[in-house]
Formats: sequence, structure tokens, C-alpha cells
Amino acid sequence: MADTPPNFLCPITHELMTDPVIDSDGNSYERSAIEEWLKQHSTSPITRTPLHLNDLRPNRALRESIEEYRNKQSSSKTITKTNSITIDINQSFDLKVTSSWLNEFTHISIQPPEGIGIRAPCDICCVVDTSGSMSTNVEIQGTSDDKESCVLSQLDLVKHALKTIIHSLTQNDRLSIVSFADCATIVFELHQMDDDGRSNALAALEKLDENGQTNLWDGLRTGVEVLVEGQR
Repeated sequence: MADTPPNFLCPITHELMTDPVIDSDGNSYERSAIEEWLKQHSTSPITRTPLHLNDLRPNRALRESIEEYRNKQSSSKTITKTNSITIDINQSFDLKVTSSWLNEFTHISIQPPEGIGIRAPCDICCVVDTSGSMSTNVEIQGTSDDKESCVLSQLDLVKHALKTIIHSLTQNDRLSIVSFADCATIVFELHQMDDDGRSNALAALEKLDENGQTNLWDGLRTGVEVLVEGQR
């Protein structure tokens, strides 16, 4: 207990006292520790002045303060139940790492090894911008400095990315979809990604359409609320 008040610690054992006693000089000790000390010494371990067992008396005020401190420490410790996985730390794996250079950026791709065990389930809330600006066609950088317009809109591209996420989740994972334009809407409640959940999530995704303004804050707020309210 790094924040323990120094006067709560026995000067002999340096541990939190449970049965403190006080001498005539006002120094407190753990009863068992000072009694053991006085079996071999006749002086105070602090002041070196004469000290005997009959000079000691219970320090009830200090004991009550220590008990109150213990109770506060116990109540402040929360137990969080989490899903855990066991990993053999003695195992080693080869990672496939590739890199490429494009437009002054280095792109690094890491492919994890297969069959290293089951990961912990995850909850994902996808917050999607469906405002009118998402109807803009995607532009692709051509071989020259010119940009080429694509037949896909920005929302089409986002939908494709979300489909990849949906198909990569397992039945132990859960997903929700929130769209935002003028305001946020939960278009798909937090649900396990089993076969039915995956099918329903894809159907909800296809219904997204561009309209309205961009209320990003309402989208973020709603997304956080979905995850908080759906905590396992």
C-alpha cells in the first residue's frame, strides 16, 4: 500500500498495524512486535529510552483510524470479470511482414500465424456517416497527377469495409450499426454474429442511404451508449 499513512505502519515490522499500542512518549507499535522486542531489550526501539511492558497501553483511536482505512481500501477495489484465454508463452510463431512505398508513405502489412488459439470475444459498434456528402463519388489516384472518378460513392466504400468486418467476426462476437446524418439512429442493435445475426446485419447495412447534414457528435454519443448499455 504505497499511499498508507506512515503512522499506520509499525516502526518495527513496517507493516500496517492491526493491534497498535502506544508508549509514554507517544510512539505506537504493533503489540506483538513490541512485546517480542522487549523480551530482548529494555529500551524503546525509537528513542532508546527505558521502556517496559507496563508502559504500553492500547491506542484505540489509531486502531479505529486504521480499520476505517482498511475498509475504504477494500471497497475501492473492484473486481472486473473478463473473458480470458490461455497462451503458452514458450511457443514462438513466424509472422509474415511485407512493406511497400507509395506517395511518401510506407505501408506495412502483418499476417498473423494461423491456429494460435481462440481470441477473446469483442463488441463492435460501427458508426456510419450517412449524410448527403457520402453520395460523392470516390476518386482514385491515376498513374499521373490526375484523379479519376469511380462509380462507387463514399458510402458504397464504407459499406464494403463494414461487410469485411461483419464476415470476419465469429459467433462469440457482437456487432451494432449506428448511422448519423441530422441525428443518430441505431439501425442494428448489438447482436451476436452467428448466422442469423450476420445475415440481419448485412440486411440493415444495405438499407443505409445518404441524406441530411452531418451530426457527428450524436453519432459518437449513440455509439458509446450502445456499447455501455450492452456490456457483458
